[in-house]
Amino acid sequence: MNRYVGIDLASQPSDTGVVVLTVDGAHARASLPGTPGEKFVGDDANLVGIVDERTAVGLDAPLGWPDDFVAAVASHRTSARWPSYEHRSSDKIRQTLCYRTTDLFVQEHLKITPMSVSSDRIGVVAMRAARLQSLWVRRWGDAEERDGSGRLIETYPAAALSVWGLRQPHGTPYKGGRASERESRRGARREILAKITEETRAWLTIDDDVREGSENSDHVFDALICALVALAARANLTAVVPEENRDAARREGWIHFPKDANSLAELGTVLPPS
Repeated sequence: MNRYVGIDLASQPSDTGVVVLTVDGAHARASLPGTPGEKFVGDDANLVGIVDERTAVGLDAPLGWPDDFVAAVASHRTSARWPSYEHRSSDKIRQTLCYRTTDLFVQEHLKITPMSVSSDRIGVVAMRAARLQSLWVRRWGDAEERDGSGRLIETYPAAALSVWGLRQPHGTPYKGGRASERESRRGARREILAKITEETRAWLTIDDDVREGSENSDHVFDALICALVALAARANLTAVVPEENRDAARREGWIHFPKDANSLAELGTVLPPS
């Protein structure tokens, strides 16, 4: 594979960010998709159209739902009985209904709690991600594993930035916020992007339109991080899925995050062959 498409998926195409990372030998380039001068619309048709068999996708969206949640809903639908899980505490039941195995793994290792795909609004994004998984089969020829072992890698930009030590400067969040906070958050993205540039100077060119887009939109910024994590995953620089979690990861999805703080600079020395 020589193309890595980072997608910050949202419920609406207008809020979906996309960045393409192309590898050529020992060098990579980050660019925006589509025709120069025309805004790329992140609707399902375009997200399918930019993928081919040599493309890996880093997707910021849950690829599945918690096993216990799926089983509970299926049981309730057929018999109106909600599983009691008598051998577990109430807190443990609630935890495994709301969070996937990978969410709990991220929480344990990085002290960051992903949004619940079964009880938060991100569930709508997961529905769109499920549809895209079925549509990408037409481009790839077969369904990709949800554990990130193939062309489809689930990402979580906040986790990647935390491991890489690219924390929000002076405690200023880089995304969201009210209109009055937009300039400070744009400045935060600019500072983080400068650090990324310094770390990757030897092997990565970031096009001006990606820089401008990342400063102006946290969706484009997160898409760039998604593409970098997808590249890291294929270079074996993301945390390994524990063997005991592999079956759950294939069903629920698995968040890939960098192994350590040095992996961003190291990535340039172990770029996957194009």
